[in-house]
Amino acid sequence: AAHWIYKSDDDIGDKFQDRANEWLRDLLEIQQTAGDSLEFIDNLKIDLFPQEVFVFTPKGKIIKLPRGASIIDFAYAVHTDIGNACVSARIDRKLVPLQTKLENGVTVEIITAIWARPNPLWLNYVITAKARSGIRNYLKNFKQQEAISLGYRLLEKDLQNMQVELDSIPAARIDELLNS
Repeated sequence: AAHWIYKSDDDIGDKFQDRANEWLRDLLEIQQTAGDSLEFIDNLKIDLFPQEVFVFTPKGKIIKLPRGASIIDFAYAVHTDIGNACVSARIDRKLVPLQTKLENGVTVEIITAIWARPNPLWLNYVITAKARSGIRNYLKNFKQQEAISLGYRLLEKDLQNMQVELDSIPAARIDELLNS
């Protein structure tokens, strides 16, 4: 890059040099105003990666998410099944609601339950495509399964009123009735 700048127009090289000098001045100003080294590093991360947050799993794995991501985004980034079953979370061992926005450097632990399922309201809290598609996919499949289950219950009830069991009807006859 330095060779390219040297060979190119001096105005371009001067602009790059000016921007680099300005960034270094800003960096020195941040260092002087920061209370301690941890605060300086936090400010530097925000300056270097303004569009991203980096959070940790309880086992120390780093997950990169867009700035403004919520706990639900994190859960789906770890695994779709964890996102589908999340009910709450802990950030640095403190219980927080699912719509909490994540900040750099926090440790996030997702609390799941077997009975849990995604809520359509979660779509208001997520910003990642993976979380959004995971929620929509689950809700679509859930509605389909719910409709099938309801249809099956209604069929069994009507057959029971006619004193007929579903198992006693030959499969060929069921296909014939469905296709007519």
